[in-house]
Amino acid sequence: MRFTSRIAIVSLTLSILGFWQATLAEPGNRASWEENTCSAGLSQTLSLGGEVKNRTTFDLQKLIDLQEDLKKQDPTVVTEVTVSFQTGSGPRTETYYGVPLWELINNEKAGGGLQPANSGQNTKNAFLRQYVLAEATDCYEAIVSIGEIHPNFEAKQVLVAYAKKASDGSIQYLTDTDEGFARLVVPGDKAGGRYVSNVRNILVLSAPASPLKPKYFRQP
Repeated sequence: MRFTSRIAIVSLTLSILGFWQATLAEPGNRASWEENTCSAGLSQTLSLGGEVKNRTTFDLQKLIDLQEDLKKQDPTVVTEVTVSFQTGSGPRTETYYGVPLWELINNEKAGGGLQPANSGQNTKNAFLRQYVLAEATDCYEAIVSIGEIHPNFEAKQVLVAYAKKASDGSIQYLTDTDEGFARLVVPGDKAGGRYVSNVRNILVLSAPASPLKPKYFRQP
């Protein structure tokens, strides 16, 4: 009996060690992947993916063409915003030109519309559980909820900007600055934390099903 118990203990120990070896190996692989993909630098293209009908990639010319198409479809569409926001080096006021994030996602010549993949237990207004993740080349990330940009809700004129007004009044492409090929512009934000520069990915996702449990509301 003692011999059998000892075998069981050894087997359990080996199993635990095997589990931890696999678990510890994963962070190393992940770190290597992040190191390879977070190289920073100036963005050249922008990929739109996730829960949209058309997953596509934009370069500067495609963004310019989309903006022009939007103005032809609806001359009132907002493609220029002047914003003031706080940065680490002080306040800034800029005028940016670009494509509304809502149109980038929903226009038939771009994302083609939202396609919720995880509508939750109650499917009413499932798009209000969706959000947009903007990722820079250095893996800096920020999110904007769909409710913020939906025309029937906050209708915030968030832009995916590709140009800004230079000091002499001319239009300067962001490719000629350190802001990269495109950046997110979030009017109304007091701080510039969501003004993601060098955007390389825009991903539409849904919040997971409600994780609410009684334990989350108990007093410590």
